[in-house]
Amino acid sequence: MQRIFTEGLPRESLERCYNVPMTGMYIHLPFCAKKCHYCDFVISTSKTTDSKRSFLEAFEKEAKHHAPGLKNRIFETLYLGGGTPSVLNENEITRVFEILRHFFKFKKNAEITLEVNPGDVTPAKARLYRELGANRISLGAQSFNDATLKRINRAHDAKATLDSFRILKSAGFKNINLDLILSLPLETLSEVERSLKVLLSLKPQHVSLYELTVEEKTVFGRLNRQGKLKLPPEEAQLEMLTLARGTLKKNGFEHYELLNYAKPGFRSRHNLLYWANQEYLGLGPGAFSYLEGRRFRHSSSVEEYLKKSAKEDWSAFEEETLTFEKKETESFLLALRLTEGVPVKNFKKWIQKHKSEIYLLEEKGLLEIRVSRIKLTSQGQLFSETVFSELSG
Repeated sequence: MQRIFTEGLPRESLERCYNVPMTGMYIHLPFCAKKCHYCDFVISTSKTTDSKRSFLEAFEKEAKHHAPGLKNRIFETLYLGGGTPSVLNENEITRVFEILRHFFKFKKNAEITLEVNPGDVTPAKARLYRELGANRISLGAQSFNDATLKRINRAHDAKATLDSFRILKSAGFKNINLDLILSLPLETLSEVERSLKVLLSLKPQHVSLYELTVEEKTVFGRLNRQGKLKLPPEEAQLEMLTLARGTLKKNGFEHYELLNYAKPGFRSRHNLLYWANQEYLGLGPGAFSYLEGRRFRHSSSVEEYLKKSAKEDWSAFEEETLTFEKKETESFLLALRLTEGVPVKNFKKWIQKHKSEIYLLEEKGLLEIRVSRIKLTSQGQLFSETVFSELSG
């Protein structure tokens, strides 16, 4: 891995993603200051030096295990997520990069993204991230309303997000994503409007816009089962999403994927790799890999990850070998998430097989069919899960 200082990389086209094989890497660093009420990820709230040392030892063993089979791969993207990578101190995050640099090869202009939680970043850490090679930051704002942040059990307030963003900009980062979640408990349209106003004042290059998903094994899942989770009405949720999408578009963001918006030249290359159904290696507890038609992960918890590592057991906890037909279906649905839509020339046989479903969705106003592309309509973007369900059968 080289020290990378390139930002504003050229816009990646869908055609490039399909015609040139790419490989990405995802690193799951599972540590968090606290667990958010909506979070269903594999995380640990233990912040002891021993727990992080144990993880780094296991991580190095896992990297060493995969390295021989990937010695000829040159990774085009690297995404460090979790969890919260910024919970690691300077020596610990440096060790992560040293392990990666030792075992794997990365392109000179690789996109290297680091997830950062507001309040974790200091000027010294921000400078170190640059020196280690990170050229893109994803900052988990989620909301700019302190009452909302408290309700979802975030470990920061709105001021921490503002301060962290300015620290990162001062360190020289010119490619920063902000995450925002809509339809949070008791959230109102005016609160969303205020959050968007603050977000735009920071002038990020990329925004990931999520709607709250209530997962069963979370605090919100339990409250929902008890009838105690007070979410905005469905009509209000739709208004929030429509407002947010319109506001971002009016302010120069390309809505290039269902959940993602970018200033020209700042689309996420790592996420484009996923949506083009390209291959990736996942390292860390719970992380999935997708290599040579096989999707797998070694563990589903931090505890299991550490136990298997101690025994040098890298057998799959969960795996699936995709048939050609299933891979084609996944590739079509993933490409459909992009606003450019699906290039017809790459899916002629699949489209012919599913033409009745496609024409029916067109009649419902959810798909737009052109000579060269099939894409979601504006209505289809709002009801994308219906489209995916109809086409995945």
